[in-house]
This record gives sequence, structure tokens and C-alpha cells, in this order.
Amino acid sequence: MAESLHQLLAWVSANPGWAGMVVFLMAFAESLAIVGMVVPGVAILFAVGALIGSGSLDFWQMVAWAVSGAVAGDSLSFWLGKKYQRQLTTLWPFSKHPAMLERGTRFFNKYGGKSVVIGRFFGPVRAVIPLVAGMMEMPVGRFLFANVLSALAWAPAYLLPGMAFGASLELASEVALRLVILLVALLGSLWFLAWLSHRLFVLIQPRSKQLVQRILQFGERHPKVQRIAKALGDPEHPESAGLAMLAGLLVLSSIVLITIALLPQTPLLIADSALHLGLNELHNPTGDRIMLALSELAGGTTTLAMLIVVSLVLWISGLDLSARHWLAGTGSVWLLTIVLEGVVRLSPTLLSAMPDIYVLRAAVFFSLGAVLVATPLTHAKRWRIYSAATVLVVAVLFSQLYLGSTLMAVLHALGAGLIWSTALGMAYRTHGQQQRIGGRQALTIGGTLLLLAFSSAISVQLPPPMPDMLQIRGSMTLTHWQQRGWQELPQYRDDVLDRKNHPLNLQLAGSLEAFSEKLKQHGWRNANTATGLEWLRLLAAVDDLEQLPLLPHSHAGQMAFSVLVKPGGQQRQVVYLWPSRFVIAETGQPIWLGEVATQQKKQWLGLLAYPISTSERQAALVAFSEDADQASLSYRMTNNGQLMLMQALARD
Repeated sequence: MAESLHQLLAWVSANPGWAGMVVFLMAFAESLAIVGMVVPGVAILFAVGALIGSGSLDFWQMVAWAVSGAVAGDSLSFWLGKKYQRQLTTLWPFSKHPAMLERGTRFFNKYGGKSVVIGRFFGPVRAVIPLVAGMMEMPVGRFLFANVLSALAWAPAYLLPGMAFGASLELASEVALRLVILLVALLGSLWFLAWLSHRLFVLIQPRSKQLVQRILQFGERHPKVQRIAKALGDPEHPESAGLAMLAGLLVLSSIVLITIALLPQTPLLIADSALHLGLNELHNPTGDRIMLALSELAGGTTTLAMLIVVSLVLWISGLDLSARHWLAGTGSVWLLTIVLEGVVRLSPTLLSAMPDIYVLRAAVFFSLGAVLVATPLTHAKRWRIYSAATVLVVAVLFSQLYLGSTLMAVLHALGAGLIWSTALGMAYRTHGQQQRIGGRQALTIGGTLLLLAFSSAISVQLPPPMPDMLQIRGSMTLTHWQQRGWQELPQYRDDVLDRKNHPLNLQLAGSLEAFSEKLKQHGWRNANTATGLEWLRLLAAVDDLEQLPLLPHSHAGQMAFSVLVKPGGQQRQVVYLWPSRFVIAETGQPIWLGEVATQQKKQWLGLLAYPISTSERQAALVAFSEDADQASLSYRMTNNGQLMLMQALARD
């Protein structure tokens, strides 16, 4: 299915004239009774939207085709319902799945004619509402009005997410695809784990009474553990359900930790190597900053502040028993991690045998914090707190893997942290309830934890880049570089996917300062690329390209070392330069790799404007060569005319 979908989209991109018919058929199938449940119309419309966002297809034409298909699909479903009415209950699939029609009927009875509009956007009933409307003898005029009105809103709504995705991919391709892939992986992981924690909570909660009964039965069969079983599973205890869920998590995390310890090391080492190979491909300076900030959510200073402040909040509120549980659970782990850090400093070889201290602190601090904050809430609402804690723990875990921590160290820390936090959580639910924590105290604790964590992450002091960008890896003679050596250097920007759509069409041997000074006399200037809030200028409705920020470009995970720009009205010339880490043997001059490009403004739905490099790379190189002539710079073009070699900075 995935391969067929990929082929279909590739064909649509290559044959835009037929794209409208494909969109019509997909919208028609998506809106047709029953068929819409199995046809991936939404996925295809999303992909078509991505093609619109990248400029391959026209927005209004695709909207017109999508609206037409949606109206036609719903109209046919309405006609079928009106013609066959109650006979439909005897036909497949309604004969085997009567709940499908029953759900649609209840929805129609509740909302009346408005159900046609609402149902188009409501997944569970979208494929049967027009059918039910026909069965219920809805007037044709009212149905057509609701049908067309909803289709006019539905088509753009389903195309716009794909359009935003397509535009963002184009922008990412222009800037730093590594960073975008990294952020997508991070956000996808956070979303999935939050969703999974919610599903597990919903799965365990209705079965909590059964788990309590099994704990009690186990205690009756084993007198030595009877007291512990009653403490955890006494049904008269108001928190028995919460204790049961914590007990289940304790058992689960213990099993996971034991399983990891018993597993052969080879599969884990292979998985760890594959994981870090993929993450290493995504390394980039901005990603490094983000991951360092996320790891600081569970930094030593951050968690110490959490430990002290939350303890004070609990004691001031008169909840000294709760404070002791918090202090015992988090204080012991904080001291342990300090000791482990000291041991690693004394003997770095022991690092591979240690659990990841950041993940350990995150698992304990955020898990116990979730237990405290969720205490005054009803069971149905607690999943939000546990999902939030899961997101914070996973964010720290992901950042540590990115920063080089091994999979084994992270899993050991996560398992150990969950075991300790659930054990303390059960103890608190059993004994700490004598002092009932209130909603105000829970809100204060939750706000304090988040405020301290994120303020530390934002204010983290980043170390200077570890590798020197000018570090020399090799040398070549001037003659070798001019004849064959230039072919040994990268010819395209490395963007992970190796699409080769950004050629490195300039190689320079010499001083960047002298090179820049020569070009400044002919309209060029050094420029800084957009950082921080400067990105918001992309949202400004401006006509002048010069008012848009200069976007950063990356090569092999490194942002450009130097950027030169020459304004030119509707277009501007830009040169991005990176060190090749090779030098000319005779002179010691470094060899620089450059991207010479012409940029123009691109508008997206009047909401976003950004500069993008044109496809006319050869024209950009020719224009730059004219400026090089005027600046008396020495250069020559390679045989294919696609690359300029600047072997000296000035001609005599």
C-alpha cells in the first residue's frame, strides 16, 4: 500500500494535468459511504497539499476538484440511503456491523441537518451520515446546501496541513534539513509516548479492582507477605486503584530491568550502534543547543532546586509527611547521581557501566512530582498529569541519546528510576494520605517543577563548539587541486537525504578577510543569518526582499562559517562558505567550499514570505564571476563550467 501510494504521488507530481482527476476521485471515495473507511483519501489529500506547498500544483484548482469530489461522493451516498432506506440494514457490512448505522442514526437525531456539516469532519460517522440523512428523509434542498457548504470548508482544511508541510520541507531544504528531521523525530517520539501513556492508563484503570483482588489473594496464600499485600491492596483504602496501578508499573519496570540484564549483549550493542549512527547523521549546531537545553531539564542544579523548593512548599502547607516522602525519594537519587558523577570524574572508564544520571533524575523527579500533582484529581483526569511527566522524561532520554549516552545506560537509568519512584509513590499513597494534599498545593508543585525545569533549560550556558572548524585534515599541492584535487572535495551540500540540489559551486584558496574586502568594494557585504526572534520577520507582509532575514544554510551539519550578500531589488546574490579542512601545501592557504546562489522572495498564502534559492545556479555563478573580474580576483572555471576555482585573492 505504501509503495503504491508513493508511486501514485510521484505520478501526480510528474503529470500535474491529471492531478485534478486524482484529487476528485480521492475526495469522492473519501466521502462515499463505507468506501471512505478503507480508502486512504486523507493521506493522499495531505500529500497533494504538500505538492501544492512546494509549488508543484495550483491551490485553487485542487480545491475546486476536491470540493467537486466531496459533493459528488456525499450526494451519491444520500441517494443510496433515500432509495434503499431500511433495506440497508440487511446488506453487508451493516448486517454484520449494525452499530455503524446505529451510531450514525443517533448522531443525526441529535444534530439534525447540521449533522451533514459536522459529520464531514467527524471521523467515526463521516462515511455513513449522508447515507443516514437519505434514510431519514432529509429534504434534498437542505441536504445539498449543507453538503456544498461543508465541502467548501472541508477541502481547504484537508489540503492546508499538507501545504504547510510541503512549504516547511522546501524551507527546510533551503536551510537545514538535519534540524527539521531531528525536530520531527523528537516531537513524534514525545507525541507517541504521551499517547501510549494515556492508552495504558485507560487500559489499566478499569482493571484496577481485579489487580487489587489478586494482590489480596496472593497475600492470603503467602502469610509472610500478607501485611504488604493488604497495605497495597486493601479495597477499603480510598487509593486502592492508584496503588494498584503503581504496583503494576513497579512490577513492569522491574521485569523490563531484569530482561535487559539477562538479554545477550550483542543485540543491544547492534541496536545501540544503529541508533547512534542515525542520530550522528542528524547532528547540527542548532540541534546541539536544543538537546543540551532539554538535558538540563534534569540537570544537577535544576533538580536540587526542585528538591528544595517542593519540600518547602509541602512543609509550609503543613504537609510534612508528604514532604518527607518527596525528600526521601528525590534526595536519595540526587545524592546518588552526585556520587556517580564524582566516580566518573575519577575513573572515566567506568562511564560505560553507569546508568545515565540525567535520565535517572528525570524518571524519579518527574514521576514523583506527577504522583503529588495527580493526588487531588479524579482518576479520569490523572492521565493528563502522567502523560505530561512521560513527555518530560522522554525529552531528557532523547536528548541524552543524541548527546552520546548509550542505549544500555539510558534503559538501566529509566528502569531503575521507575522502580524507585513507583515504590515511593506506593508508600506515599498508603501513608501520606493522612495529610490530604489540596488542589492549590498540587498546582503550586506542578508549576514550580515546570518553571524550574524550563527556566534552567532556557538559561543553560552552552560550551563552545568542541571541534575547531578550521581543523586541518589534509593538504594538496596547488597543481593537484587545480587539475584533479577539486573533484575530491564535496560537490554538493550534505543534507542527509543526499538529494544534490544545492551545488557547492565555488572553491576558494586564501584568506576570507581579504576575499571579503575585495568584494565589499563592489556592492557585497558580510551578513549574519537569522537567529532567535529574527525568524518572526518571515511572517511580516513585506514587498522588499531585503527586509526578509538571511536564512542560514548548513553543510554536513555545520552552519556557514561566513556569508556574503549583494542586494539587487527583486533578487539578491549570496555566497555561503564552509571550511573544507584542506590546505594548499605550498602556501598553507585553507581551501573553502562555497555555495553561490541567487535568492528571490517566495510567498505562501499571504501568511509567510521567505527567501529561496532559484534553480538558475549557472546564471548565479556567471553574475558572481563578473563581480570577481571587477574586484581583480583571480579565478578559473572548471571544464564543465559548473565550478569556479579561486586560487589567489588578487591579480597583479
